[in-house]
Amino acid sequence: MKIIAESHTEHTMTDAQREFVLAHFADKDCFFIETIELPLELGTVPCALYGPQMGDAPVPESETFNKAREGRKWASRLTIAPLRQDRRITVIAGPHEDHPCVLYTMFGGTPGHQEPGDPDCKDKVAALTFWNDHALAAGNTPC
Repeated sequence: MKIIAESHTEHTMTDAQREFVLAHFADKDCFFIETIELPLELGTVPCALYGPQMGDAPVPESETFNKAREGRKWASRLTIAPLRQDRRITVIAGPHEDHPCVLYTMFGGTPGHQEPGDPDCKDKVAALTFWNDHALAAGNTPC
């Protein structure tokens, strides 16, 4: 797996955390979405996801608002909540131009579904179902 200019990495990760992730996936040469857990000595990373997937109750409509996040043309379902710490990191990578595997993104926590407003969303029904119960923390999320 290779990092290119278009790769999106979690800016709050330490160099040691980033190096651990890159070493873990160094031999990957195809598309993948995978979540790994950081060793205790590497600490935690921020996670913005709230809802049942994170062990929370569903996020009620009364506690959410929709707003386009930085770099996106569609609205995300957000909630006023702080980012929280998690030892899990999700990595999404795959082919790009002449490279068999480049990092698309990595972030703290587990993967959610694509957002229903994303023009590339493959399954709008599953996305709507997921995001009906989940939201991203708006407290420290670039909006």
